[in-house]
Amino acid sequence: MADTHERCGAKTKSGKPCRAWSMPNGRCRLHGGLTPSGMASPHFRHGRYSKYLPAQLASQYKEAQNDEHLLELSDEVALLDVRLGELVSGLDRNDTQSAWLEVGKIYQGILRAGKARDVNALNSYVQDLGDVIERQADTTSRWNEITILMDQRRKLVESERKRTVEMQMTITAERAMLLIAALVDIVRRHVDDRTILRAISTDVGKLIGTDV
Repeated sequence: MADTHERCGAKTKSGKPCRAWSMPNGRCRLHGGLTPSGMASPHFRHGRYSKYLPAQLASQYKEAQNDEHLLELSDEVALLDVRLGELVSGLDRNDTQSAWLEVGKIYQGILRAGKARDVNALNSYVQDLGDVIERQADTTSRWNEITILMDQRRKLVESERKRTVEMQMTITAERAMLLIAALVDIVRRHVDDRTILRAISTDVGKLIGTDV
């Protein structure tokens, strides 16, 4: 919130900043100082990020919020696997060993063309060498991306594993109540002393906030 003793500062028709005293929202009465802000504004949206989103993205944002599978990462892992498979399949034709053999042949050809002063052959060999270098640069780029994606996949798999384990360790409120009811029934069937039963029932009721 702006200090009420600050100037408005809005750009005027003359191009100079407005010198009028500002209102709590930082502008004077003529430059938006009376416009409601925050929750009073008709444009106010709830949510940490929704108020910053363009209108065309707001519906997608809301859909993502309501997605019950939003925290699942299996789809992301599958997508990475598709890309990894695509990258790996493109490595066969770029074998490093065969590339070096090709470079050796090209080098010998360059030497022969140089001795013969055959400019056309020399240019052809240089072009072939450039092609091999580009292919190897592509191979290096593929391996770099593969390394990055594999690390991302490892992190996603670990996150999904932890989420799955936590879900398995978590029981719903309904299941918890059924479990408590089953335990109370076991106690009632094996404990004959009514005083003890009442004490146990009272304590369990306090624990779950109801009468058992």
